[in-house]
Amino acid sequence: MKINYYNLRHLFLIPSLLILPLYLNAFNGHVGFNKNITDVEWNFLPNTNSSFKYSESADAEFFIYHKNYGLKFNSSSFNLDLERSIHPKELELNAESNEVEFFYIKEDQTSSYSLAFKEQVADPQIIDCYTFSSLTIGTCADAQITLSNSKPKYNFLGDSLLWIAGENKSIRSSFIKATNNSLVDEYSFFLELTENQFNWISPIEEITTGFVANLSFNGSRIGDLVTGTIVTLPQRDKWLTVVGGFSINKSIPIVNNFFFFYEPTLVLVKQIDYRNINDIPTYNLKIISGINYNYLNFDISLFATYYHKNLYGFEHIAFNQRSEHHYDSNYGSIGISGYYKF
Repeated sequence: MKINYYNLRHLFLIPSLLILPLYLNAFNGHVGFNKNITDVEWNFLPNTNSSFKYSESADAEFFIYHKNYGLKFNSSSFNLDLERSIHPKELELNAESNEVEFFYIKEDQTSSYSLAFKEQVADPQIIDCYTFSSLTIGTCADAQITLSNSKPKYNFLGDSLLWIAGENKSIRSSFIKATNNSLVDEYSFFLELTENQFNWISPIEEITTGFVANLSFNGSRIGDLVTGTIVTLPQRDKWLTVVGGFSINKSIPIVNNFFFFYEPTLVLVKQIDYRNINDIPTYNLKIISGINYNYLNFDISLFATYYHKNLYGFEHIAFNQRSEHHYDSNYGSIGISGYYKF
């Protein structure tokens, strides 16, 4: 199965085509930002694994609607920093996302349907040294083996050992309904289908067989050490992730223009054509809670986010064979958001 739709970068030209010919006062909507941060130094958040150092996500959003139809654009970034005791000792994952979402809003404005398209692309990771069990290969000072290969496909690596890239494309449908319930202001359902694609290139594949593979290091065949680690690199074949979810939110007045709010979300996850190494969770619980301040057309929130079974939050670009063993851990972040409504 393959997801086909227009390149999302081109879709971000739509606002200029829509807005310029029309009067802005015919529209309602908002512009806003959102930022979440987790730092290993923050002891008040759930404990992370020993390699976690820092994570940050940020996004900017623009939403307009007129009568029954709305359009939302979102551009976001995701950053994850890791520190390890073995090579690669420092890792950075940086990814950018663009999303466009189309809305149909019912006449009474108490419910809406939407269809969203998203593309997420990571900066390639370039690694100079990699430790295979107890054997370090690469160009770092403590490498036991320096590996090179004359095949043209490895030329772009230079002195580096490994190149990894990843991207994904998603399509999501949602239904949102406002209520007068004392515990719930609004509830929503969503279903998302994501096509994941990773690729990596390294001459380490050339030493899984042959003369070097049969050499011994600390009592083990070098070929066996390398092969055992290669299977933990991201699979090159595409796979699909299906996520279904249910969310509610509630805002409770505190004093003047201050409100307390909470928003729990339950998601069910199914991986299709993914070759997992470990047992991986099939559900996750996410809870956002905080304080909101509303004045005239401005809306500012300070909040915390808790993930019950998802170490990095559910960023598809962070999930593959290298990271799946972390996805059964708790995770938390601190965030701030601001919106101007017009």
